[in-house]
Amino acid sequence: MGSGPGESGGRRLPTFLLVGAMKGGTTSLFHYLGGHPQVATPVYKAPEFFVEEANWRRGIDWYRRQFPVTGPDVLAIGEASNAYTKYPRYRGVPERIAAHLPDVRLLYVIRDPIERIRSHYQTRLAERSERLPFADAVFSNHIYLDYSRYALQIEQYLEHFPRDQLLVITSEDLRSAREATMRRVYGFIGVDPDVMPPELDRDFYLTKDRAARSPIPLFIRKPLKRRFPVTRRFKEVENNTISVMRRVTGRSSGPAQRPPRVDISDDVRERLVAELEEDVRRLRGHLGPTFDGWGIA
Repeated sequence: MGSGPGESGGRRLPTFLLVGAMKGGTTSLFHYLGGHPQVATPVYKAPEFFVEEANWRRGIDWYRRQFPVTGPDVLAIGEASNAYTKYPRYRGVPERIAAHLPDVRLLYVIRDPIERIRSHYQTRLAERSERLPFADAVFSNHIYLDYSRYALQIEQYLEHFPRDQLLVITSEDLRSAREATMRRVYGFIGVDPDVMPPELDRDFYLTKDRAARSPIPLFIRKPLKRRFPVTRRFKEVENNTISVMRRVTGRSSGPAQRPPRVDISDDVRERLVAELEEDVRRLRGHLGPTFDGWGIA
């Protein structure tokens, strides 16, 4: 396999990658994957190695060290970096993956693209990295629409990988038919599909479990994340701690603790549909006629 998943001191490179989408349920899916006894994942969710602007310069040996030492009982190794489906902001990712991991299995979890945009905006608003009103923000900053153009992202990978190495699931199926969906996922990555992890009934990193603002200012968090990849998981740790505290104390969060709920007016929704419907049509071509297209196309 050339420079693919070889071994060095018991550490193997990934056999699967969870490539996104952002705000699509990747954190929950990452936990369901890591909870399977035949799967190994890094301690921290998003190494973002194959992004040139992130950790590509650190080299393949650095990347290998992000994964645990494993024995023959581990059949699949993988990581989750939703930056891998943020084209065109980050270019060249599929080519780099194919050069090092040509046989890797690719998982892509997608969500109603308008709901994904809403969630993305709410998070940025809560973090104070976004200050514009919803419509002004989403139509002036291309990241909101681009990260919801799932066919566009898939097509970057299909230039370098055969279609049978890519499994696309929806976050809606992950919520409503979780066990059946995870059987598909486990079978796809080559582990026992009849083994379910104990936390399969838990949703991770929900909006209701997130603090409206991190105690660490944004101007400090961003340099930390660039310089020290392990801090990328700080937000998840922080909010999981909040969730645990609520369960222990029996206290629910008040409205002030939650990111603000953003309503989308009919005319703004129509504009979003117009922007996204061609991509959703192409997505149906990739997923087949049973895909409902979220009523967009």
